[in-house]
Amino acid sequence: MRVSDLNIDRVYINSLSRSPSYNMAENHFHHYYECFYVRQGSCRFFVNDSLCDLEARDMLIIPPGTVHFNKYLTNSVRINIYFKDEDLHRNGEPYFPELDNRLLRLVKIHVPSAYKEITEQSIDNMLAEEKMDDENTPVMMELLLKQFLLNLSRYGIFHYDQMTEPAGTSDSDKDILKAAKYISENYNEHITLSSLAQMVGLTPSYFSRKFTQVTGTGMKEYLSYMRLDAAANQLRSTTHNITEIAMDCGFSDSNYFKDAFKKMYGVSPRTYRNERGHTDNILENSLKKHGLA
Repeated sequence: MRVSDLNIDRVYINSLSRSPSYNMAENHFHHYYECFYVRQGSCRFFVNDSLCDLEARDMLIIPPGTVHFNKYLTNSVRINIYFKDEDLHRNGEPYFPELDNRLLRLVKIHVPSAYKEITEQSIDNMLAEEKMDDENTPVMMELLLKQFLLNLSRYGIFHYDQMTEPAGTSDSDKDILKAAKYISENYNEHITLSSLAQMVGLTPSYFSRKFTQVTGTGMKEYLSYMRLDAAANQLRSTTHNITEIAMDCGFSDSNYFKDAFKKMYGVSPRTYRNERGHTDNILENSLKKHGLA
């Protein structure tokens, strides 16, 4: 599993053409938001243990830390916009109402044909500014991002928690989704490739190949990610010591856990806890100020 760039220093956008023959190396996640817009064509995402098809004028907003993998079903043109919380908040305050609840979460958004022009004009403005890339670009990109998201909020059709299986999903794909969901719900238990293969009625060798094909990563790597993600949540939200957290999240060796955690997050569990604790205190104070905590 790949961590795509530990951080970004401003809003970024790019546009690429892809064909069905393009193979993403493996699934990955970011430490920032990704807005994936299909300008032309179609693709299929694996995200949150589910498959989701995107057609032209569909968009997926992918929050930080969300594992995702996609395949292109037809010749496609896709837009990626990358941004951080800080680009849309100041002192804990969102730039427009309902920003956090409506947009800063995993959501599929469809742009009706009547609003295609205004949406894609915002995208073209951002692409032009990306090419400009001068000392004013960070501020301009932040402003253009806000305009783009405001237009989405006004005109888009939002689909929350509706990652339903696309039509024609094969039985073997459904078996893999079942296994991925089992991992996400039981990561702290003893799980092996053989036990999962037996659970869904596949041979271990076929299950292993199929799991990688559907999710973009190996079963063991996916299990490790789920455990490390749960550990990161505990480091932020509990006072349990690091060994306790490692054991609680399914690791039998705390030293192995520390090495795996640093490989994925770039810092040790202790450093991560100290750095994120400061950030979470700021967030908690902001929530209390607004009566939300």
